[in-house]
Amino acid sequence: MNKIKGVTLTLKKCGTIPIEVDGVLPEFVLGRKVHEICSMKINVGKEKLDLGDVFEVKCDGDEALIFEGDMNHVKRIGELMSSGIIIVRGSAGMHLGERMNGGTIYVDGDIGARCCCEMRGGTVVVNGDAQAMLGSPLPGNAKGMRGGTITVFGSVGTRTGEGMRRGVIAVLGDAGDFAGVNMIAGTIVVFGNLGSNAGGGMKRGSIIALGGVEKILPTFLYACTYKPTYLRLYFNYLRNFGFPVTDDLFKGSYQRYIGDVSSLGKGEMLILEKP
Repeated sequence: MNKIKGVTLTLKKCGTIPIEVDGVLPEFVLGRKVHEICSMKINVGKEKLDLGDVFEVKCDGDEALIFEGDMNHVKRIGELMSSGIIIVRGSAGMHLGERMNGGTIYVDGDIGARCCCEMRGGTVVVNGDAQAMLGSPLPGNAKGMRGGTITVFGSVGTRTGEGMRRGVIAVLGDAGDFAGVNMIAGTIVVFGNLGSNAGGGMKRGSIIALGGVEKILPTFLYACTYKPTYLRLYFNYLRNFGFPVTDDLFKGSYQRYIGDVSSLGKGEMLILEKP
C-alpha cells in the first residue's frame, strides 16, 4: 500500500473537534487539480471550511485517495463511496464506510463506533480494532449491513452485525457481546472468542465461532455435530485476505445450534469443537 500513488490528504493539526469528510470520495477527488480539491467544503465542528484549510493536499497519481495523520476525530471517511480505493494510514473515526456501495477501504489502525452502518457493497479491511456497532443499522432503522465484506484483524466491540441483512463480517480477534443481534441474514465469522448473547432475536444467517463462545442463549437449540462442507468456501475466501486458515478449521467438526427460536428461528450458530 505504501507504493500506491494518488491524492494524499494530510491532517494539518490534530485536535478533538470532529471533522466530517462526507463527499470527499475517490470518484469526486481523483483526477482533479489541487486547487479544486482544496476548495471542497467539509464540516469542522459547527463550521463549514475549505478542505485545504484542514488538510495539506498532494497529488502524485490517481490510484487512490489517501488520508494521513491522527484521524481519530475525522468522521465519515468513505461514506456513500461507490468505487475506487481509500487508504487510511492510521486510525479513523466514526461512520467510516457508512452506506458504502462499492470500492475498497484499507485502514492501517483502529476504527471508531458505528462504522460501515447499512453498508451495501464493497470491501473494508481494518488492520486494528473496531468499536461498537460495526455494520449495524443507523438509529431508528431495523436493517444493518446489506452486502459487501468487512474484515477486521483485531477485535470488535458490542453489537457487531446487528440487524445484518447480507454480506460477510470476519474478525480475527474477539467479538463483544450481542454480535449478530436481530440478524436477518448474512455471515459473521469470529476466529477469537465470541461474547455472550450472540444472535439474540436472530431470524436467519450464520454465526461461526472458531475460538469458543462465552454464553449461548437458551433460545438456541442444539441440532447436531457435523462437518459442514460449505464452510470451505468461506475459508478459502478469507484466506485470500490473509486470515490464518488451518487444516483444523477445514477438517474440524462443528456443533450446530439453531435459533433464535423466540424469533423466526432459522439462523444457525456453528461452534468449532476443540481437539
